[in-house]
Amino acid sequence: MEDIKIKEKHKLRKPSGPYVVGVRSFVFEYTPEENSDKKRLIPCLCFYPAMDVGEGKLKKYINDKILPGAGSIETNSYIGAHICDGKHPLLLYSHGFSLGLEANTVQFEELASHGYLVLSIGHLGDGSYELPNGEVVMFDMEKMMKEYHKEAIAGTELFAKYADWLRGDGRHANMEQHRDYYKKIIDKQPKMVAQSEIWVKDSLVALDMFLNEAEQEGSMFFDCVDKKNIGAFGMSFGGSVALDLALECDSIKASANLDGFFYSSNWERAIKKPVLLMQHDGIGGLFLAYPFLKAENDAYLMTVGNSTHGNFMDYNEILAGNIVSKAVIGDKEVELGMLGEIDPDKMESIMNVLLLDFFNKYLKGMGSRVIDTYALPADVTLLKH
Repeated sequence: MEDIKIKEKHKLRKPSGPYVVGVRSFVFEYTPEENSDKKRLIPCLCFYPAMDVGEGKLKKYINDKILPGAGSIETNSYIGAHICDGKHPLLLYSHGFSLGLEANTVQFEELASHGYLVLSIGHLGDGSYELPNGEVVMFDMEKMMKEYHKEAIAGTELFAKYADWLRGDGRHANMEQHRDYYKKIIDKQPKMVAQSEIWVKDSLVALDMFLNEAEQEGSMFFDCVDKKNIGAFGMSFGGSVALDLALECDSIKASANLDGFFYSSNWERAIKKPVLLMQHDGIGGLFLAYPFLKAENDAYLMTVGNSTHGNFMDYNEILAGNIVSKAVIGDKEVELGMLGEIDPDKMESIMNVLLLDFFNKYLKGMGSRVIDTYALPADVTLLKH
């Protein structure tokens, strides 16, 4: 993170919805294994539509210990503001591996300003978090490299080859050929697949505990959750978790994946709920074709031109400059940018518009203004069935 230059004292873009945005931080805990007293913590942030600004204190983007310089960035979310009356659809979110609860704050605020509760769920050990008591828990990059180094190297090469195949012979491949290629990748990523099960468990526990709290008279979110309209989304590894939740949880009605390969033991199961799959077109991108082809409900596959994996999070908004590194893929040395050539402001707008349009259709029953009309930016190509 040392090379990342942040827009210090930056103000996040203003969300477009009619509601003020509130935010609350809290932690759930549970015992993952029977006959064990070892607790697992689930740090969470909840962004929500508010009726006022409370005491008028805006949340700072993230603790400086987690991302140096970002503590001076100001959000549009008021700490402890009073939630609007009525029942609101709930969206569960999981961040990318090694990131944190704030990774897609721009999208959280946009959705909350349009009447959604957004519960950002942390996964201790796999990200960096500031807990409500002020303690900061940092992601251990050295440990991660030891545990996942072989998988990371294999994955980089496999994803690049897979993207080339999809641009070439894969354009005319049948389902069995797509399945075989996906299986090659899954078989080389056993630790990532196993870890996804922990994240899914965290998410299901957090959902259950959040809904239970919302039933307690006097609690902040009492009688404010529309339990019949719950969705999930996530970025990268968290996007994979969002797809898994659509398979594992009856309560999840629709799911969106922001550029996350489907690391799951359920990878061969067809998702029978509406899905929005967004992917980048750069080196190692285009890896959501198989879940799209397997889907057995409304499915949208959006490819964003001139983007990279890093464009699917707040780096568009908070980076002061792009970061370019070199990597060897196969026998070639290539340059990899943290961000692609797409205009960062346009990229944030694309994510905001598509996510809102998708969830409005499937959780609020509103007619689509974008995904069903093909009123898409020039940078976006769409496949749907």
